[in-house]
Amino acid sequence: MLMNRLVLLLLALIGLVCGQEHSYTQADIAAGGQFYRTNCVGCHGGDGATVSGIDLGRGKFKISKNDEDLVRIIINGLPGTGMPSTNTSSARATMIVAYLRTMHEVKGRKSIAAARGNAERGQLLFEGKGECAGCHRIFGKGGRSGPDLSDTGHLLRPIDIETAILDADEQYPLGTRPVRVVRKSGATLSGLLVNQDTYSLQLVDQEGSLLSINRNDVKEEGPTRSWMPAYRGKFDAQELADLIAYLAKQKGVQ
Repeated sequence: MLMNRLVLLLLALIGLVCGQEHSYTQADIAAGGQFYRTNCVGCHGGDGATVSGIDLGRGKFKISKNDEDLVRIIINGLPGTGMPSTNTSSARATMIVAYLRTMHEVKGRKSIAAARGNAERGQLLFEGKGECAGCHRIFGKGGRSGPDLSDTGHLLRPIDIETAILDADEQYPLGTRPVRVVRKSGATLSGLLVNQDTYSLQLVDQEGSLLSINRNDVKEEGPTRSWMPAYRGKFDAQELADLIAYLAKQKGVQ
């Protein structure tokens, strides 16, 4: 009798574990990362640890026990807390959970930066050797043709910042991507896509000017290569760590 009970208990535990296992694809994780940065990062931060007592990237939650709980919370919110309900779909919420489960994994993205960086030296690199300020603004200072980096440290993890510096064409973590638009007249335009709707596209060109294009006037549109210069090999490991430290310090508050 005791043996039978042990077998039943073991089977129940196996079923519980198997029910919590999920096989997320890299596409799920990548899409979940974009959804997270669009919808969740404002409260939870780029590393998922901004809310007291919660660390999303390391599995520290107040209530949820498994991935299904997390999906329900993302959709329905938590009454009596700061977590609101959302209009997101179950599929999108599942992708966000896929991202959370791998937030602190860096598979295929091994950092080459030194262990520690110095933000003051990083600022000098940003404004000097890297020539980053020619395209990017921080608190109103700098160029306009690239994304504003004033809250980079709040939105992105250090590994995301490093990837954006070294492999600009791999992802656009700040939500902007360069596109090429061909008008029906044959004229070609390119810029960072900052907004779009049913009727128009809004781009920022390399001079920092805002362009609004009527969709009825568009013949072709599609992604194009990043304007970011090739930075891989331009900085040594310590310089890269310093630049990351400076950008990670930008939290959107002066």
